[in-house]
Amino acid sequence: MEKGKKSGSGRGYISWNDDMDKALLDTFVEYYNKGDRCQNGWKSHVYTAAIKNVREKCNVEITKDNIMSRNKTFDKHHTIINGMLETSGFGWDWNKNKISVDSDSVWEAYVAKNKEANG
Repeated sequence: MEKGKKSGSGRGYISWNDDMDKALLDTFVEYYNKGDRCQNGWKSHVYTAAIKNVREKCNVEITKDNIMSRNKTFDKHHTIINGMLETSGFGWDWNKNKISVDSDSVWEAYVAKNKEANG
């Protein structure tokens, strides 16, 4: 089994790719639809299932800590996207499955208020 790409302090950081994200999100959606979420996150067996699914589909060594860290990243992205969609001039393109922006001026105004968006 391939180890995830490690970098930094050696504390188990891995680089995620689209296939890994899909395997993880497929698991989360499946268990969410079953109601297997608790007040403070996922039930423990969901993490076990997610680890198994990502390992099997992507042939990488992954831990619960990796899953929890990626989930925090998803939460941050969700917050940012929701904020954009609540802003006038932003919408969702259902055909392309991504955010749409009405004009360059809408984007420029958003970046002016959210400096981290200009990346």
